[in-house]
Amino acid sequence: MSHYGHFSKNGDEYIINRPDTPKPWVNHITNGKYCALISQTGGGYSFVGDAGYNRILREQPGEELIYDRPGRYIYIRDNGTGEIWGLGWQPTCHEYEFFEARHGLGYTKVNCIANQIDGKVTYFVPQEDTCELWMTSIKNCSGKKRNLSLFVYVEWSLANNQANQIEASFNDLFNDMDYEDGAIFATKRRWDRPDIKTAPWDKVAFLAMNTEVDGFDCFKEKFTGMYGSLSRPKAVIDGKLTGSKGDGHHSIGALQKNITLEPGEEFSFDVVLGTEERENYNLARQQWSFKDLGIRKHTIKKYEKHEAVTKAYEEMLLFWRNYVSQVTVKTPDPDFNISFNYWNKYQSWMTVQWSLMDSYYVGGGATYGFRDMSQHIIGSMPNDIHISKKRLLTLLGFQFNEGKTVHNWDALLKKGVVTNHSDDTMWLVMAVIWYINETGDLAFFDEVVAYYDFSEGTVLEHVVKAMEYTLHHRSTRGIPHRMTADWNDALNGGNEEGRGESTMVADQLCWNLKELIPLVEKKGQFDLAKRYKQTYESAKKAINDHLWDGKWYIRATHDDKSPIGSHINKESKIDINAQTWAVMSGVSDGKRGEIAMDSVWRNLMTEYGPRMFSPPYMEPSKDFGIISQFTPGTKENGAIFNHPVSWAVVAECMLGRGDKAYEIWRRSSFMTRGKNPELYKAEPYVYSEFVYGPPHPEFGRGSFSWTTGSASWFWRACLDYICGVRPVVDGLIIDPCIPKDWDEVKVTRAFRGGTYYITINNAQKVMTGVEYIMADGKKMDGKLVPDLGTGHHIIEVQMGSEKKPAKNKPVVKEPVKVAEKKVEQKEEAPEIKKPRRVQIRDIR
Repeated sequence: MSHYGHFSKNGDEYIINRPDTPKPWVNHITNGKYCALISQTGGGYSFVGDAGYNRILREQPGEELIYDRPGRYIYIRDNGTGEIWGLGWQPTCHEYEFFEARHGLGYTKVNCIANQIDGKVTYFVPQEDTCELWMTSIKNCSGKKRNLSLFVYVEWSLANNQANQIEASFNDLFNDMDYEDGAIFATKRRWDRPDIKTAPWDKVAFLAMNTEVDGFDCFKEKFTGMYGSLSRPKAVIDGKLTGSKGDGHHSIGALQKNITLEPGEEFSFDVVLGTEERENYNLARQQWSFKDLGIRKHTIKKYEKHEAVTKAYEEMLLFWRNYVSQVTVKTPDPDFNISFNYWNKYQSWMTVQWSLMDSYYVGGGATYGFRDMSQHIIGSMPNDIHISKKRLLTLLGFQFNEGKTVHNWDALLKKGVVTNHSDDTMWLVMAVIWYINETGDLAFFDEVVAYYDFSEGTVLEHVVKAMEYTLHHRSTRGIPHRMTADWNDALNGGNEEGRGESTMVADQLCWNLKELIPLVEKKGQFDLAKRYKQTYESAKKAINDHLWDGKWYIRATHDDKSPIGSHINKESKIDINAQTWAVMSGVSDGKRGEIAMDSVWRNLMTEYGPRMFSPPYMEPSKDFGIISQFTPGTKENGAIFNHPVSWAVVAECMLGRGDKAYEIWRRSSFMTRGKNPELYKAEPYVYSEFVYGPPHPEFGRGSFSWTTGSASWFWRACLDYICGVRPVVDGLIIDPCIPKDWDEVKVTRAFRGGTYYITINNAQKVMTGVEYIMADGKKMDGKLVPDLGTGHHIIEVQMGSEKKPAKNKPVVKEPVKVAEKKVEQKEEAPEIKKPRRVQIRDIR
């Protein structure tokens, strides 16, 4: 709890009790088609389909992060006194007798009492329609009759967001506004797209109330006055909107409602804001009217009755109740439970829907990141496998026949951009592995997906081509080339000849090889499995022979093989990713993984979690690229980057060090950081991409919240590694790695049509180790609980040392002998046995 707010009793709401938070604290509400960003004061904007070409409400980059304006405003004017204020604090910043905002899963509620008028509004997006709804009520809490005027206000952007920002006055000339039957309609006569230059926008935006309207405005200058402002707009001060149309101007939507309330009386209404597809799309404006579009027959008409609005609200709540109930945990730490059961899970779903497309910090385009989406889907798989598969098929469709992939693609145009990042192919393989382990659906390997350029192939062929692409692009030492960059986009210098190496991609390659082997064996691809085993051992040897620095692994090399992330470097002596992924991939031998992670604790750990590397670059250098140009302690230049922090949690669990894994989670969690809001500043209920690190003067400040792959990885780190309930193709591995003072953990997990109720008992106070597992009353052999089918299943886990029969002799496997050789040319993969062709729909 802080003096700004706290979580509700069960944790599914964050309650803000004062409006002036250190930064705007935002909620993202969406149905996957329409997305609204809403702050605790009603600030924010919206888009439909994508944030770049189909913007609805205006944002002003930088301004919204500082001033949280513009937004969705409801002004209230006391016609007896002339006093004005806003239901939501902004934009008048009036002093309130009471303020409360509640961010929930799928909605935001704001309640303000000022001048003895109690105003409430609930913003939400219905499950099916491309709109948002505002359920609003105004109550007279005074002992006298009150004559009030209410003004609903939004600021249109319309169509191309970037064009509207860069040349606002010019692009305003294409605005078409109209007012009919109490509703405002808005569209754009010109829709700037790379493929279309002259066509009008194919949508119409609208703003309506399900009550009789007493006035409107569509021209901002008329609403605010020439030298007025949103905090004291002239039309509200005067108590009357002017009826301006706003064609070809900076356009807004403003509606007025005059009411008289007796003492104790309440007036309720609903606002509907959204878009409809335009009929007669190719006709010139003079050949159609807004009335011709049939808008009122659709969304506005649907929500004319309050009962329809409340029904949509209940349907939205039901969706989120079902979503969050798929996988839940109960541990001795309430913070862990709230994060996992609600907000970390909620944030992961948002990133699956919109990737890094838009937030108060970044975005505003129409781009999905390939590697980003590959990781986002792992956080949604146990809770919404359908959206995960849909996104995965899309990813496969953006792979070229030779094996490489695009780096990002345009959501509207379906056009990809190739940047030759070395890690993109590895994330695609990982996404397929996660999906098959979650579903057990080996037949997914047989589905046929078209390549981005030509031809088509089974999913298994896509995976093998991705692997071969990385195997082909290796140095003579057997280490993958860094190419343009790897996961760290900013590490792009000193590699002009393309001969620099990436330790992280080498580790990713090993992780994929290790995880693919049992899957391809089950598909009968034994020659491929044998080759992958040999390749894994040779790659592992190459990493340990060439990239071990004595106490940690170096991060990368330049063209000349000089190291990055070595003790001999002046800056970036040690990088976290080279240590965590060495452990995760099984590359670190014996004690080497512990030595590497101990080096992380000794050299990188801070009170808010481990830094990405240390020391940061103090001066820009072409030898290191963009990473050295960031201000020291920000972004990739030595900040506490939460994405790699989540991998540190996984690595510590794989080493069996539960106390350390939990401590890293605790230090970096928004649950912890949000208790110090004046320093952290960002939302206390979702992960930020990074936290300012030393030596920055604002060390500890969070930034770039919401749109980060940290969300999915932290959620999986908590489920799969701390709680230790991890899917494999044969069932669930249960292998917890918890703080030794946790005496019991309960996990409820939906899995392949069944529900598993798992109780983990830690009476022996250990961090890791499983003595035995009972599944539906039957003792399991080891840590694997097989797929038990549909229905409810009771799983009891006793932590401790595994007890083995005394007479069992250990099985000694002969080590795989691998001939040393240089990797100059692409190795020939064994022919894959062709499965039966499965036709699927065009996923692009």
